[in-house]
Amino acid sequence: MDDENKKKLSTSATINSKLKKLGISSTQDMVFHVPYRYDDETKIIDIADLIVGNFAQIEGFVVAVEILYRPKRILSVYLENASKGLHLKFFNFYPSQSNSFAKGVKVRALGEVRASKLGIEMIHPRYKIVKEDTPLPTSLTPIYPSVAGLKQITL
Repeated sequence: MDDENKKKLSTSATINSKLKKLGISSTQDMVFHVPYRYDDETKIIDIADLIVGNFAQIEGFVVAVEILYRPKRILSVYLENASKGLHLKFFNFYPSQSNSFAKGVKVRALGEVRASKLGIEMIHPRYKIVKEDTPLPTSLTPIYPSVAGLKQITL
């Protein structure tokens, strides 16, 4: 058996073990593994219209990125659109993640809106770097129960 086939078998075995942790060991189990919620990524809420405590999706352009030490490392990304701005905060991040937030890049973020001393913020939002013409999804996004190392896209 060549190295490529060994790698595929190893990956498959790893995924299967993670699925078993979720109680999935057959096709029928997978069919009945239903989402525990749906996220609405079909619309963008203007930053000026956000309500603290609500879950919302916004778009904005990166204005500033900095790594703060208070007392742990925090990646702080400040986004603005035509009306207002907001901070995205990440407590667990990789250097490559901070590099992806270049000044002027358009970001689409989905998360809970919170109040802070500096205004409003989202803590660990789900985000995408998008182009000007990136379309919105046309249906709700299912979120499945998962385990560490098994991504939503895999499910």
